[in-house]
This record gives sequence, structure tokens and C-alpha cells, in this order.
Amino acid sequence: MDIQVCIGSGCHLKGAHFVINRLKRLISDHQSGAGITLRASFCQEHCTEGVVVRIDGTIIKRVTVDNIETHFLEAVSRR
Repeated sequence: MDIQVCIGSGCHLKGAHFVINRLKRLISDHQSGAGITLRASFCQEHCTEGVVVRIDGTIIKRVTVDNIETHFLEAVSRR
């Protein structure tokens, strides 16, 4: 699974670094790290709808530390 978190200026200001830290903990806590790549990316072209996360090519908008766990678990369950 490939997870990309936008760190462009808009998403950075909306807390992308908090989302990245939460994802790191989720990957570790759920022992699902095997086969998961977490990386930062630049602009995903949805600046007004950030934080933007792309999981296996699917764009997820308006991601926060409060809803990233739901998105992560849904993606893991589809694997």
C-alpha cells in the first residue's frame, strides 16, 4: 500500500505534519507496516480541500488527525 501525504504549503498549514505522525503510529500500532510505504508529496492540486492524502492512487480530501484512522483502517481492510 502506498500512502502519500501532501506537504504543500496549504496542507502544511492545515496540519499535514500531524497527519503524518498519526499515520506513523497507526502503521506501527496495527502491525500492518509490512508492505506499506508512507511518504510526503508535494501539491495534489486540491489546495482548498487539504490536508490531502492519496492511498493507492485514491485521493482523500479534508483529512485530519481525527479522521485519518478511519481512512487508514478502510484502506487496510481492502488489502
